[in-house]
Amino acid sequence: MRRVRSKLSDSGAPVIALAGVNLVLLLCLCVLLNTHRLPKYGLNVRPAESHFVMSQFDRSASHVVTITPGAPPRIFVEGKEVHGGPEGLEDELKSWNTGYPSRVSVIVVCDSAVPAGTLQGVVDRVLSHGFNCALSGRPSAK
Repeated sequence: MRRVRSKLSDSGAPVIALAGVNLVLLLCLCVLLNTHRLPKYGLNVRPAESHFVMSQFDRSASHVVTITPGAPPRIFVEGKEVHGGPEGLEDELKSWNTGYPSRVSVIVVCDSAVPAGTLQGVVDRVLSHGFNCALSGRPSAK
């Protein structure tokens, strides 16, 4: 076998080190650029302050309805958006109707920026089905 000889004076370690530094810098750049583009899941709802506490309710027969501000307001049931706004909520309410509607509790979490008329419309729909309705609030900061 023939021997290959090189006339280079060094082994090329500086080039390999420079490539490693470039790789680390590229990874840092990718992480820094993508941190503000990450999706944010969930809702940020700020209910109005309340000095009262809800009474006990059966969690197996309760549903949480969340209303966010906007035109039209967005309504979520158990974290899933109801398409059609307040009118689309009617189908969800019909699906909860069992033989005993007074056992079903609906907890409405409403942002403080939602108009009172929208909140009243949702509460009226819930009460028209015979369900119990409770408004959730933020504890007062004292």
